[in-house]
Amino acid sequence: MTHLLRRMLSVIMAILLLSWAPAGVSAAEQASWTVVLRPTDFVVGDALGQLQTHRQWITGFDERSGVFEIALRRKAIAISAPHCRMDYLILTIPVYYPENPKQASVRERRVVYDALVALKAKGKGSATVAVEAPGPLARPGKRGIELLACNLYFAFPISVQVSTQ
Repeated sequence: MTHLLRRMLSVIMAILLLSWAPAGVSAAEQASWTVVLRPTDFVVGDALGQLQTHRQWITGFDERSGVFEIALRRKAIAISAPHCRMDYLILTIPVYYPENPKQASVRERRVVYDALVALKAKGKGSATVAVEAPGPLARPGKRGIELLACNLYFAFPISVQVSTQ
């Protein structure tokens, strides 16, 4: 029940941010990046619950919706987020809606989650991940596009490539 409430709260917060945020990035300036993550650059799974933040993290993979989160160390990622007041950016995979053609199935999401967990456990290698911020969550800033909050989303079609070297 608590997990369901947290997920609902996350969805409501995303909707509010999308509704109330100031003018965002234009379609010509899509807020998207490709980032390379090494095992020390992110936190995933149960370890999310041990982060010293004021946020309730989703600490696992939701088998029904395909939702999971990853905490990205801000110092390891070259994405400006001047309004984010914690040491991590929140990388989320949005809720799976079968009606939306720009999706990844729950099975595809699980493969990505498992690959990131394995990379973290192995302690070596890297993952190249396509991420984005919907228009209202990003804007042009002094050094290019910047986030208005701490939130990033996996870009669809989902693109994660893991290297063991």
